[in-house]
Amino acid sequence: MIVLSHFRRQAVATLANHRYYAKQRGYRHEWVDATRMPDSLQLRCLYRYEVLLNALRRATPGELVLLLSEDSAIVEPVAIDDLMANRDWLLVSTSSHSLAQVDVQIWRNTAAVRLIVLQIIERCRLGGERLTSEAQLFRGQDTHHYMETINGVCPVMQAGYNFDPGWSRVPTFAISIDDAPENPSCKGVSPHFRDVLVEHINRHRRCAVPIFSSSEHTVEDTAERSVYNPGCPIAVTMLYTANIGDYARIAERNFRRYCELHGYTLYVHRAIPVEVGLNASGNWFKPWLLHAYMQHHEWVLWLDADVLVNDMQQKLEPLMADRDVLLAHDVGQWAFNSGVMGFRRTARNDAMLRELMNDIANLMDRSSVYASDGDQAYFIRALQRAGMLDDDVLTDLVALNTPWNLRRPDSFIVHYYGMWTEMRAMMMAYDETHLP
Repeated sequence: MIVLSHFRRQAVATLANHRYYAKQRGYRHEWVDATRMPDSLQLRCLYRYEVLLNALRRATPGELVLLLSEDSAIVEPVAIDDLMANRDWLLVSTSSHSLAQVDVQIWRNTAAVRLIVLQIIERCRLGGERLTSEAQLFRGQDTHHYMETINGVCPVMQAGYNFDPGWSRVPTFAISIDDAPENPSCKGVSPHFRDVLVEHINRHRRCAVPIFSSSEHTVEDTAERSVYNPGCPIAVTMLYTANIGDYARIAERNFRRYCELHGYTLYVHRAIPVEVGLNASGNWFKPWLLHAYMQHHEWVLWLDADVLVNDMQQKLEPLMADRDVLLAHDVGQWAFNSGVMGFRRTARNDAMLRELMNDIANLMDRSSVYASDGDQAYFIRALQRAGMLDDDVLTDLVALNTPWNLRRPDSFIVHYYGMWTEMRAMMMAYDETHLP
């Protein structure tokens, strides 16, 4: 058996994962460093399948070759033989379309298989049909849908930052990490996310404990609400409920360290404030808390529970100077993102928040974060109505509220938006532990 790791990008944790599996099973492991290959999709694929053909030609008759990319990881170290009964190849589709994912492939060394690989190589050669994705090379080949188990094991399952990690509950041989498995032409991952995820898998395999089994992060206080460093000119406030506690507690601990370092008041709500009298999910309470605390501070900053202060040395005052609102561009089509917002105590801000509270109180549906278009839509409308949303008011997302997948070591406040709960908790825990 040959485990062939063909990497287009450096991925230390993934390489360790593949080597560990090969060692456990007594398989030969080969690593091909293709990181200096051209960016051309045609040439990348051409080289990859020439490498596969080379491995097959060196293999003994009937020997199996497991071809893995840097965006794959072994979860359950089952024997390759157990997945290959009466098969000469195994290509697994992890999405609704029939094309196979490309990160985990198993091929048996037979003349028929070598002919298939030669045909794939022919399609990769320059001057032929233009490739739009590597998965396109397998159009017409028999594929196995990931929901059909083999000997009780799912052969390959999709993994991504916003997908339910079913592979952590269902016996699964390997994962294919992909941000957009439904669109093969957009195949790609955030390298930092991939590395953290695979290292998380490696660590749990070494310790022989279930992945995502429990939260390792706790906070000392469990009261409905807490106030730290009261009476400071600048206040930070957050709210979370028990259902998001796995990552919110990481954020709370991070905010408390930051506020203690720079002398800011921190208000933490660990449950819905019933005195507001609003039947709603936690995100809809933002204007009430901002307005209430604005009466006692010069500035109040709202931070969502999926946010971290990444650079603890940066202070808020330079960003707040010469402005009355602190807002940053959204990564999507919204004018700004309501996960990080700051407001100075002014009559104009007071009036805007009062009108916003009235708007939200009159909504028919406040049952979830995205009900009625979400709180973000109403903050935007309220600021537009008040004439407070000129382009020069908004900061760029490099300076503030940086999306997690655009994070740099010097990013100030980072937002872990759009992630599945387990993935968000995993990423926030890692990044908070490894702050620059």
